[in-house]
Amino acid sequence: MTVERGFHPAQGLPENLRAFCEVLRRDYGFRLGPGEVADALRALERLGVSDAQRVRLGLRLVLCARQEEVEPFDRAFDKFFFPVTDGVAQPDQPPTEPARPKRLSDQEAPEGRDKSEQQPDSQESGDELEEEFDGPAARQTPEDDDPEARPSEEAMRARFSTQGVEAEAPTVAKAGLEAMLIAAATFLAHLRLGRSRQWRPVLRGTRFDLRRTLRASLSTGGEALSPRWLAHPRHNPRVVLLIDGSRSMEGHNAATLQFAYALSQRCRRVDVFTFSTELRDVTAGLQHLASTPVAHQQAASPLEVRLGFRLPALGQAWGGGTRIGECLDTFLREHGHRTLGPDTLVIVASDGLDVGEPELLAGCVRALARRSRGVLWLNPLASLDGYAPTARGMSVALPYVACLTHASTPHEFGRLTKGLKLGR
Repeated sequence: MTVERGFHPAQGLPENLRAFCEVLRRDYGFRLGPGEVADALRALERLGVSDAQRVRLGLRLVLCARQEEVEPFDRAFDKFFFPVTDGVAQPDQPPTEPARPKRLSDQEAPEGRDKSEQQPDSQESGDELEEEFDGPAARQTPEDDDPEARPSEEAMRARFSTQGVEAEAPTVAKAGLEAMLIAAATFLAHLRLGRSRQWRPVLRGTRFDLRRTLRASLSTGGEALSPRWLAHPRHNPRVVLLIDGSRSMEGHNAATLQFAYALSQRCRRVDVFTFSTELRDVTAGLQHLASTPVAHQQAASPLEVRLGFRLPALGQAWGGGTRIGECLDTFLREHGHRTLGPDTLVIVASDGLDVGEPELLAGCVRALARRSRGVLWLNPLASLDGYAPTARGMSVALPYVACLTHASTPHEFGRLTKGLKLGR
């Protein structure tokens, strides 16, 4: 038997929820956008996923705009999450009903005896039977029935929650790296952060430097054969890249990590951080990789030798929940004094799905914008048609962001500076 096209039983909670919303839009005519998907994720983070009925009611409240949509929603919910099919196993889905004790009348009678003979002398009243099926055993959760269900539920909750999870460290991809190195060089070459207010000696400038010209003429017997010039040079840019490593960004960070590595090779004034429920500085690891000499000359290319590596374990700075505001606050307190300045461009790569306090996130982004040249926010959801930054975290950060865009290819990363207006 075939399975619904949108059904992804082996993926995580955000992927399954996005696929379910796509089924509602495609097959049932629901009008849903990224804002409703983000609200549904926040609702599940509050409600949990252990109770199927609570999940149904919570999603119905968020995704149904009219009374007429309730009945189609229930049909789609049952068909999507609990399909009556043997086509695909669902190892990541929790049990739909808790285990219930059997009635005495449900047990098979021994051969040669009637069921009525097995009943005890004292007949159970209706209240006692009802208590039997409504007691603690009937109300126990899937984790109580099956201890092996706990890791599965924790993994799904970590897709969009505040809890920390230590996931496997990410790897810098080899495919397409040469194009990304070119894109990083293009990005840095076109990054314009304004000119210095001080006059600096240059080979070709707009102001004649009489003092240095006279000093240089001493070597030629007083003949001013080598004129000297002054100009206002451009700021030597510094780039701070903050990468959201939470589960909601899984599948979008491979290109961003590759871009971070390419920047660390093309410029030493680059600082890279990853964050999930904690913040971690990964600059040293990337720069160490960039400076490591080729060890095996028999390899296909030096590039492949240098990139056959995995980043060190990042702990709770990768693969867990989403605490953007708290992590940005940690960055400002512990690293802001040495990385931020008038020549710094801050790049935040995140979908903005934050479950922390919006006031903290807004204050941190405002401080980033005030203490740097500007904040460039890379949101993978911005590539969707009709996207609007209605998520709570994205909406409070938007007033302080110089540019909200997306990038997933070397060409797009190389053009990030196009149209970027950084005042000051």
